[in-house]
Amino acid sequence: MTTDERDQDKRGQELRDQDKRGQELRDQELRDQEPRGQEPRGQEPQARRTHLSAAGLRARGWTAGMIRRLLGEPDLRRANPYFRTAPPTRLYSIERVEAVERSEEFRAVAAVAVRRSGALREAALRRRRAVREAALPRLRAVDRLRSGPEIQVRSPPPAPDDRKVARRSSQEPP
Repeated sequence: MTTDERDQDKRGQELRDQDKRGQELRDQELRDQEPRGQEPRGQEPQARRTHLSAAGLRARGWTAGMIRRLLGEPDLRRANPYFRTAPPTRLYSIERVEAVERSEEFRAVAAVAVRRSGALREAALRRRRAVREAALPRLRAVDRLRSGPEIQVRSPPPAPDDRKVARRSSQEPP
């Protein structure tokens, strides 16, 4: 490694260290801005969640249709944390979500969704079984062909060898 390469490598390491320190400072600033609850001594306070994403709602048993029908427009829209070019993340207030989850309308819609999900699962299993049963005779036929006796092919009789044929001499009359 030449001196120039070592200098460039050292400079690259310094830049990476600066980036790491900058990220730590940004993270600390974000933690300082978050509301803090009463935490036991020696434990790091955890941020209280105030909003749920659509993925968080799905984890709680919500469907996309239920979200549209019962919650409507999101309370907040934030930039997607994973992909800048993706649509913004839709966030719904936890208080509003819990209030809807306590309602009779939610219970009725959730029961229908559970019933529909079970019916769809059963239909998929029936289709899978039907395909398997339709394919089973063909698979058995292939297995019989594979496991049956080998087919023996007779070799054709040997061709007459020119050397064994008596040749007429050119002096003999035909």
